[in-house]
Amino acid sequence: MKGTISFAEVMSLAKCIGKFEGGFIEKNYQGENGVSFKLRKSGIDSVYLHFVDGKFLFLSQENEIEGKKNSLPVENSPVTRIRQLGTDRVLLIEGPKTVVIEMMGGGNVFVLQEGLIIYSRKPGKRRGNIMKVGERYEFPQYIDLRSPEFDFSGAIGNSTSDPVRTLAVRLGLSKYADEIICALGLASQDNSSLLDNILKIKDMILHLYSCAEEGKLYVYGDEFYIWKSYCRKDEPEVMNIEDGLLKVYRTGKSEGNNRLEAMRRNVEKMTQEMGRLRNIGEYIMSHLAEVDRLLKGDWKKDPEKYRVDYERETISFADDGMEIELRINETAGENADNYFAMSKRIKDKLARVDMEPRREEEKVELKKVKRVFTNYRWFITSDGNLVIGGRDAESNDSVVKKYLGEKDLYFHADIHGAPSVVMKVTKEPTEKGIEEAAQFSWCMSKAWNTRIGNGSVFYVTKSQVSKTPESGEYLARGAWVIRGRKNYITHLNLELAVGFQKYENREYVVAAPISAISGMKVIIVPGDGKEEVVNEISDLLKVEKESVYPVLPPGSWSVRESIAP
Repeated sequence: MKGTISFAEVMSLAKCIGKFEGGFIEKNYQGENGVSFKLRKSGIDSVYLHFVDGKFLFLSQENEIEGKKNSLPVENSPVTRIRQLGTDRVLLIEGPKTVVIEMMGGGNVFVLQEGLIIYSRKPGKRRGNIMKVGERYEFPQYIDLRSPEFDFSGAIGNSTSDPVRTLAVRLGLSKYADEIICALGLASQDNSSLLDNILKIKDMILHLYSCAEEGKLYVYGDEFYIWKSYCRKDEPEVMNIEDGLLKVYRTGKSEGNNRLEAMRRNVEKMTQEMGRLRNIGEYIMSHLAEVDRLLKGDWKKDPEKYRVDYERETISFADDGMEIELRINETAGENADNYFAMSKRIKDKLARVDMEPRREEEKVELKKVKRVFTNYRWFITSDGNLVIGGRDAESNDSVVKKYLGEKDLYFHADIHGAPSVVMKVTKEPTEKGIEEAAQFSWCMSKAWNTRIGNGSVFYVTKSQVSKTPESGEYLARGAWVIRGRKNYITHLNLELAVGFQKYENREYVVAAPISAISGMKVIIVPGDGKEEVVNEISDLLKVEKESVYPVLPPGSWSVRESIAP
């Protein structure tokens, strides 16, 4: 379904099913792609209202959703009123229990009782508040163009966008913004033409509402409107809103089995894109210090190589056969995480495509392991203390400011390009635990990539760590001044284990000194491997590769040994 359903179609649909006011919701079905409600009232034919893919509403005489019956608590619930909110794509089926269908933000369904949420398809968020079962539902702040208090001149005059976007966003007219511009023949690139034609725009909006009440749908192939389009010159197929939206839905399914068919046709392209995004994430992780300096201004040294888009706030450049784009206002680690997240989203889409089924013995269920301390690397020592380290200059600052307490210890490798590492001392640290924190600090430094062994790391208390340099000295971002006696741990090797550790009763993938991880683990050392190493770790731990990449030290790796349970 390429056409976009707007508030006008939702309004027209609400008018169409308004005849079920005084009736009831007989039953409901919930499936993977949506939910349906059977509306019934004495004396008229029942109908199913379907909400699919979080973005489309339609009616049919038969249920189109395969799924669990009556999983929503509205079975045989009376219907007192059906309405739509302003220019928002929100449909309300009100009664002792009210169904709220939201088509914004990926779509959601709520069931309310006396204003409290008793069911939600997923948690919602509005004005900083989480809307979940047991909480009070907050209605969206919608635009009501029919309200005498709505200030058309103010909404248009205060906009800095072009006329189409001003009508689409400031007035909430979405796709009908283009239609009104076409209808009035406005060609100006600024909003003066809108201000000069406010009365005509109001008349067009009243006409739009009138057409929505009329309940017709004008279908132009993969687009549709509740009036005859002013922008298109071809002739539409005209039908009532009920038949029209059903036709659009079924045509969309038959022309490509919606998104799944598109994914099947493009699986090779998607796989390549998934790999490209992951490779860029890997590149950034392998060059964290360099990328961090680039984001802080090093790009100015070679403006021909580094292309800056100030409007989009990005830096683009080519390296290692890749076109790389970085967000200026994010750290190197956050940029890498963005690429890994985009790669994972494609992977998740590919996982939903039914390709040739594998033999049963080939099917491996990979665990989706959540992450914690996403801007840092971390592990727990064998004596039970949390160790957490920065990934770049910004997180080297924040890890100290946020986590270094009076009883804690600060670690730093004795090499340029090392992270700030904090041991949260909740238990008396043992000599072994201190050595593990030092080993972690050394391996997560530039030493790993340059393969410098036999390293040394110092540790101090919080009172010795300061952001105040000596007079006349400059302190770079991410750096700290250390005063007083340093305690050194020496003869540190470059080796880590990747495995599982528990934090607050949840299991996570971490890279840590070998002695800190019990059970199944993969021991890594510096090497020339990239994806093949991550694949090997992923296969042994049975976790997704996106859970492995962020925990590894910067550079490349080699597997020295795999220890199965």
